[in-house]
Amino acid sequence: MLTISFEAVGLGFGSQTLFEALSVLLPSGRVTAITGHNGSGKSTFLRLAAKFLAPDRGAVTAREDATVLQKDSFRSRLAMVTPEWKLYPRLTAEENLRFFLGLRGIELSSDEIFSLWERVGLRREDLSGTLAANLSTGMRQRVKLAVLLAAQADFWCLDEPGSNLDPAGLQMLLRETRQAASGGKLILWATNDAREEAAADATIRLPWN
Repeated sequence: MLTISFEAVGLGFGSQTLFEALSVLLPSGRVTAITGHNGSGKSTFLRLAAKFLAPDRGAVTAREDATVLQKDSFRSRLAMVTPEWKLYPRLTAEENLRFFLGLRGIELSSDEIFSLWERVGLRREDLSGTLAANLSTGMRQRVKLAVLLAAQADFWCLDEPGSNLDPAGLQMLLRETRQAASGGKLILWATNDAREEAAADATIRLPWN
């Protein structure tokens, strides 16, 4: 069982304190929503959980059962979808998919890619030969989610994952995350969408001071 624990975590930037003695346990098999106003630290919370940022005080620890996971081992179990992650505009959707999965040593057949497009609600005929720069923002978000689904990661770290998705896309997202959590994955998403919060198993509301 994968868990991430925040133990009396404190973090600030300049004169602003975001977290003061934040302690929380994040277990696998659950979707946890991180909510709060703009600037409250939602994205920062995700970066702490992913070990891309170190706290000023306290500790963030990832464990597999009782074994503490070192940073490199833990990050190999992680997949992120964030607004900062951009597709390469002069590659097609399939080329982007193959590139990002190739970084993980994952190769997919054409049939497997077709199945992925179906899962995220994309039609192959709409993608064929189309550069990512010419896709709609919602289609680009679905391509990112296709990479997430194929990445075989145990920890999903999602920042505003429903952004730019239409109602059908949001339903797809909620269905896939629920299935992943039921399969034992640890899922965090930062959101201010009431529908995403309602679909989560637990909510952490920021600020935590």
